[in-house]
Amino acid sequence: MGLFSKLLGGTKDISLEKVLKTVTEAADKLSQNSGDNSFSETSAEDVPASGFSWGEKMPAEENQYNFRGNYVKYFNHVFTEDFPGYDISYEQPPKSSSTVFTFRQAGRRVLVVELMSENSESQRLRNQCADEGIPYLRFYYNHPGWWNTRAYVDHRTRSALMG
Repeated sequence: MGLFSKLLGGTKDISLEKVLKTVTEAADKLSQNSGDNSFSETSAEDVPASGFSWGEKMPAEENQYNFRGNYVKYFNHVFTEDFPGYDISYEQPPKSSSTVFTFRQAGRRVLVVELMSENSESQRLRNQCADEGIPYLRFYYNHPGWWNTRAYVDHRTRSALMG
């Protein structure tokens, strides 16, 4: 059972409201227990209308910007901790600013995740995965206000793996 499932009580029927409530509670606990004020913490009351993992203020939940490492290390951290049943590797393709994570199970590719700049218009890997019937996800690592919170990354990845 992954971290996300543990947080939500192992249920497969997850509503957005339950996810947001769980994330808010975890963020509140994190902000109460953290002596590190190197990022701007916000409570649910302080956050303007925003979506799941996006908004004007950085959420207190672990995300790529408050993680102690670059965004590639952050995604690797989330993927390897939350998805231990997969062999996960990553590479930076030649002549590319993107990073590609590949999830394998029993030697077979089951998911490709591409981290790329919001300025990139590349569709090559996305189209290749579609042609091969392999699920594909894309996360932008430099879009203002898109925090790539752990719950968001976990949720999207888990959904893609489940088909």
